[in-house]
Amino acid sequence: MGRLLRRLGLISIGSLTGGSVWYYWRVCTASSNTDDSISHYEQNVYRALPLRFFSRVVDQAAQIPIPSFLREPLYGSFCKAAGGKLEEAEKAASEYRNIGEFFSRRLKEDVRPISDTGILVSPCDGQIVSCGRVAVAGTIEQVKGRSFGIREFLEAEDDEPIAVGPVNVGTSAKGEVQASKSSLYYLNIYLEPGAYHGFHSPVDWQLRKRRHVSGNLLSLQPNVLRRMPDVINENERVVLIGRWKHGMFAMVPVGATGIGSIELKFDDELETNRFYSSKGDVKLFRYANKERNFIDLTRGEFMGRFKLGSSVVLIFEAPTDLDLGISAGDHLLQGQPIGS
Repeated sequence: MGRLLRRLGLISIGSLTGGSVWYYWRVCTASSNTDDSISHYEQNVYRALPLRFFSRVVDQAAQIPIPSFLREPLYGSFCKAAGGKLEEAEKAASEYRNIGEFFSRRLKEDVRPISDTGILVSPCDGQIVSCGRVAVAGTIEQVKGRSFGIREFLEAEDDEPIAVGPVNVGTSAKGEVQASKSSLYYLNIYLEPGAYHGFHSPVDWQLRKRRHVSGNLLSLQPNVLRRMPDVINENERVVLIGRWKHGMFAMVPVGATGIGSIELKFDDELETNRFYSSKGDVKLFRYANKERNFIDLTRGEFMGRFKLGSSVVLIFEAPTDLDLGISAGDHLLQGQPIGS
């Protein structure tokens, strides 16, 4: 009887896992037609999948040691399939003991020169999902045709002002227009699986606080963003907020399926995709206190990394005549100039 129950348990777990993988694959690989939305029922089923648990399993599996003689052919095959470049890695392929170390690899110093032109530089390698000036009250584009709220995304406090441009693009909780001489811009970059997974400072700025928002770990593939609303607002993220020469500057690494781990080089207290955290939990941490000052970051400086790929969203105040010079679908390399 005990053996039968164990077998039934294994069959149930296998069926649940297989069904989850199949459904995830179905949602993520369907037609990329913008109008190909999935039903509310399908969205609810997808959101109910154990993606946070799956991401923890992936993180643990990525730490399994790989025999040294297999490392170079394995990593080389992955780069060839996913569009990465093994020769750009800081170390030889044989020195990366497991897949986790390889995915979070640093690059050689000379392969991503930091441009001294442009109002900012790309914080990472990736594809532009959406970008532009904020033009609709309180929202920015997830993808063309789908938007998400700025205040909810940044988890702004009720009395916390958000810098806005000359058009009415946001209000405080009291309904007061937040006036500014600058405009508010946004940039959403998707890091593809084969991309370099580090992220760097796009400008010289002063980091003042971070909010760790626990959440789901839905896929951030552009195909999924086209088919489901409010995905980015629902996912786990680390909101980094500060100031630069033109006003407010926010940089937000966003977690996704299989990428629950977000690391910051200057913040050992940050722990993402925690087993004991609940969706929607928000932890505020201010970088200035009695022991230390705000963190000054320079253009191109390494800030942190994902264990796998994901997305980085920038929201910042800048002059109203800024021309970003990029559009959705463009591919960027870390350090490449943006805006004039």
